[in-house]
Amino acid sequence: MTKLANRSLDRGISILESLARNGASSLADLHRDCDLAKSTIRRLLATLISHRLVRRSVSDGLYRVTITLPAGAGEPIPQDMANLIDVAMPRAVELTKRVEWPSDVHVLDGPCMRIIDSTRPLSPFHMYRGIINRRINMFGSATGMACLAWRSDEEIAEYDHLTLGNISLGLARFGMKLAQYMPDIEKTRARGYGTRLGVYRGETVLDDGLAAIAIPIMVAGEPQAAISLLWPRAFQEPKDFAKRFLEPLQETAELITTDMTRLFPAGQTGQRAL
Repeated sequence: MTKLANRSLDRGISILESLARNGASSLADLHRDCDLAKSTIRRLLATLISHRLVRRSVSDGLYRVTITLPAGAGEPIPQDMANLIDVAMPRAVELTKRVEWPSDVHVLDGPCMRIIDSTRPLSPFHMYRGIINRRINMFGSATGMACLAWRSDEEIAEYDHLTLGNISLGLARFGMKLAQYMPDIEKTRARGYGTRLGVYRGETVLDDGLAAIAIPIMVAGEPQAAISLLWPRAFQEPKDFAKRFLEPLQETAELITTDMTRLFPAGQTGQRAL
């Protein structure tokens, strides 16, 4: 290996270590931490991204490592999540370009949904930016209700048991028991898409003022994720919004599902057991 190649490798490793140590970072953050020229960092990042070692989130423009390094204190993007991001986000970007409203992609992660990216910055309708990796209540969110509605009543009961008494992630947050909640699941199944539970106001301290509709993304035959469209709640009721935008949302979810099946056949997706 040439001296120049060695130097490039060393610099690339320093970027990976910085991202693993500090978590999501901007170009300026990497410039300060690695003491490299921004032009050099851009070039190295392009190489790391092409090899799927790093990705840049659409939502906040920050760079995140997708592998675990021994010296890293930051949380890498799990491989199954990275696969879904790679497949889903180009489709979500196409959807927002088509309908203009922003789209979130959430993954079902244990007892909650987790936001993995969003096209909110690309929409002409400015809204509160979703925070990457934020944990989302599955019972109240549109994406969570979409995933739950495509699961059996027994599985929903298991999720309820798993989050029993949890005032952040469980039904206790809404003062509800499972029997009170199930009629909302039946309504979701009947209409074919998820909406926010009436008492759910997002994961911000104050009411985020948003409404959403969501469709599950099937991975290995199961609803492991969901894609949503968001708009200001005062603008339109979900049923009226769905009349105009449900079809392109469904088409996008189907395309993502097809892409995941083609690129990551059953047993090869790395999906975590829930």
